[in-house]
Amino acid sequence: MPPKHVGEELRELVKQVRDGTFEYKYRDKSKINWAKYDSAQIKEMANYLNDLRDIVDEADNRIKSRTIPEKRGPGKPETNPADIAKMLLLQTYTDSPNRVAEGLLLLFQEKLGISQHFSYKTIERGYDREKVNKIMDEVVAITNECVENEEKTCSFDGTGFSASNKENYAAKRQKQNSSKSQKKSQSPGDEQCHDSFPNLEKALGDGIYSARWITDIVSKSNVIPYFLPKSNVTFQSKGFGGWYDMLLSLWNDPQGWLEQYHMRSISETVNSMVKCRFGGTLRKRLDPRKATETKLKLVAHDIRRIGYIEILNGIKLAK
Repeated sequence: MPPKHVGEELRELVKQVRDGTFEYKYRDKSKINWAKYDSAQIKEMANYLNDLRDIVDEADNRIKSRTIPEKRGPGKPETNPADIAKMLLLQTYTDSPNRVAEGLLLLFQEKLGISQHFSYKTIERGYDREKVNKIMDEVVAITNECVENEEKTCSFDGTGFSASNKENYAAKRQKQNSSKSQKKSQSPGDEQCHDSFPNLEKALGDGIYSARWITDIVSKSNVIPYFLPKSNVTFQSKGFGGWYDMLLSLWNDPQGWLEQYHMRSISETVNSMVKCRFGGTLRKRLDPRKATETKLKLVAHDIRRIGYIEILNGIKLAK
């Protein structure tokens, strides 16, 4: 344990940060190439359509290459899930209802490489298709590949999308109670996620993450935690690794530590970007479809940003 005065100095430091009296050193502003940014905005939709087509096709091919083909049963062949995924992402980009999306299919079918025309009901049912959701997950993995060697810092922040312009308390409470009963009756399943940050070095989060057990999980993953502690913080780790080291690094170099910590505001910026561009009210009524619609907004944001970084940063999408 460090001397008593170190703990007092740390608590005073955290208090200054939280009440806004801490004196930061000036940091140079990053430069923006406005000519390239203008070009990226002008070409945004064209790049989005091209990247959407190529990425979804690549995702579909990867899934097919590692999946045993299913024996076809009787009846009409299913609509290609990759084609449906393309339309859902185009629908999300244009913020269109299902019937308008079918009209967009007539306009962009050849551009997106969609093999056949299908009705708005097929688009609607696409929000329930498991194969479509698998393609979305693969798209997320592909969009991360072009920057996986560049992303070494991860920041956490929560947000959500409005499901209605009017909230009804009784209906909301009924849904919460229904969800609780379902959780009690269902056994938890295995969750799978893509390793989007293979070279992760730092994890940033606000005060809600400054718990000893969270820093322990992060530290055991060989990642340095930057979670701003509470004003009454102590150095006592209580058996959780990483807690003492995080606090000591904050006390030793507050300017450097806080410079890294405040990068977490970028996650808030991303949430703001998504809501400004794809922040319309969720149209779907069923919870599984709402989840798919929310995922589509985030995937569409990733594909849209790919077009920007290709021009601004010269990072090419691996195809």
